[in-house]
Amino acid sequence: MSSFCTWTEQDGVYRLTLAGDDDHHYLTGETVDELTRTLAAIRERAMDQKPPAGAAARALITASSAGSFCDGVDYERASPREKQAAADGMVAVIRELLAMPMLTVCAATGGARSLGLVLALAHDDVVVVSGGRYHLGMVERGVVVPPHVGALLREKTDRWYTLGARVMAPRHDQGSYLKQWKVVDGVAGDRDGVLAEAERVAGAWNGDDGEAHAGMRRLLCRDSWEAVSGAQ
Repeated sequence: MSSFCTWTEQDGVYRLTLAGDDDHHYLTGETVDELTRTLAAIRERAMDQKPPAGAAARALITASSAGSFCDGVDYERASPREKQAAADGMVAVIRELLAMPMLTVCAATGGARSLGLVLALAHDDVVVVSGGRYHLGMVERGVVVPPHVGALLREKTDRWYTLGARVMAPRHDQGSYLKQWKVVDGVAGDRDGVLAEAERVAGAWNGDDGEAHAGMRRLLCRDSWEAVSGAQ
């Protein structure tokens, strides 16, 4: 089995790629644990590489290798235990992203569903494909939305009623719709355009104190931070 995620760093920009065995990049207890460990390694390296030891961390860009960005949990095939493990594991993933000492940008180079959409929205900025399909899809499957997921969704958009009525409904919405309602920050016509826009967003960030940025993020997303900090 290949690694679920890989990463590189150049000039303070960290590029994380979901690169699982298929184009769905499903989240399981094992893949979520690997993602958490990878994010922790990036965060620790960013803290260690501060000037003069190395280039200051500027941004983390998360993308996928091919296919969907992340289709979350495979509700058709995963066991109840596997579904629960993935949902519980997202606590640590969200916590790592909220504590990341740099700008975080999700380049959702394909569609995202269930916890895959949650992963995308846990970043500071999200760029999506205009024709991509994005859907939470937990409620109609009888899956209770965990508190840490609910808190994140409430805080990441000022159109919560739209997210609830549309993204949680039994339908998929295109990336262009999510941009229209300010659920995401940027949109592009294809995969290459999404990656280019994510790089532009990362390059435009003028912050020079990653720890201060992380502190402000935790303040603005206080409910989400408290939800993932209190859950062990």
